[in-house]
Amino acid sequence: MKKNPLLDYARYGNFAVSFGVTLVVSLLLGFWGGSWLDNRFGTSPVFLIVGILLGVFVSFKSLLTELQVLINTEDLTQENDEKDDKDKGAKKT
Repeated sequence: MKKNPLLDYARYGNFAVSFGVTLVVSLLLGFWGGSWLDNRFGTSPVFLIVGILLGVFVSFKSLLTELQVLINTEDLTQENDEKDDKDKGAKKT
């Protein structure tokens, strides 16, 4: 089975949108959570900064995890293509 370039664009598009949404949501949650904790305990920017940094860490951790899955999926697809090519070559002879 040959590689479908449209499917590759869809995978990478999904990856980009997923990272963008994860980044925005984690930063907003870190910002709101840090602001709430700062207001509750009276520690002006401490929890806000910690929350934002935690949001950045979570989003990049998610990015690396999704990238690893994308790479593994591509490797499996390539191995299956090579196997199919060998099977077709064996059937022709």
